[in-house]
Amino acid sequence: MPIQKIQHINLENKCLSYGFFTRNGGVSKYPFNSLNCSFNVNDNENNVKENLRLVSHELKLKKIIKLNQLHSSKVFIINNKNKHSDFLNADGLVTNLTGIGLSILGADCAPILFFDEKSETIGACHAGWRGAIDNIVESTIINMEKIGANRQNINAVIGPTIQKQSYEIREDVAKIVRESSSFEKNNSILSHIKNDKYLFDLPLLLKENLKISQINKIDDININTYDNNNLFFSHRYSSHQNSSKLGITGRHISVIGILK
Repeated sequence: MPIQKIQHINLENKCLSYGFFTRNGGVSKYPFNSLNCSFNVNDNENNVKENLRLVSHELKLKKIIKLNQLHSSKVFIINNKNKHSDFLNADGLVTNLTGIGLSILGADCAPILFFDEKSETIGACHAGWRGAIDNIVESTIINMEKIGANRQNINAVIGPTIQKQSYEIREDVAKIVRESSSFEKNNSILSHIKNDKYLFDLPLLLKENLKISQINKIDDININTYDNNNLFFSHRYSSHQNSSKLGITGRHISVIGILK
């Protein structure tokens, strides 16, 4: 099966190379089949390297910057092509350099890609519920502004992520979500099921975060990683399966870069 990427009209620009990649088109074996791009899930290292090479080739980018994602609000500015090594400990990246891909890994958490067309500045962040509450969105935007972006000009697109109907949480997490400013703006982020169980709308929380950050151009790929586990890795789906590989799965990748 060939490599597959999903794109959105809000990011269409001749200077951009980007994609929300599916799990298909790579060389990794079960349960990482097949375009796993994470070195941290016990996949064969050579297979992951080949998968990343395939992604770079597809996007015509010389280098892809990778993160050790922490569920934090830490963001790196990439301002030197040779200075920054791979596997930075953070959850966001921004740059205005050409030929460099900013990458985010996912298996239910949301990748968000950002683009300011006027300043030709890009950003990418990894947003699960912890990062969303810790305001990884605003941190990414602030760092884009540091290198010339204007938040009024930024497009933000939320990639494939777990959707509300598949995301059940308990009272401990719901309590934290209820204390957020985004929940104050829109309490439909949570729906009570019974007892201490709730359905949680991560994409909606992120959209409210973006609105609070004064981002006007917001869109969503609107694909549920849990329901579409044949196309995307889903940690929650894998954890719910009764198999010897319980909870073990790969990570799909989302990348954005500026072409020369």
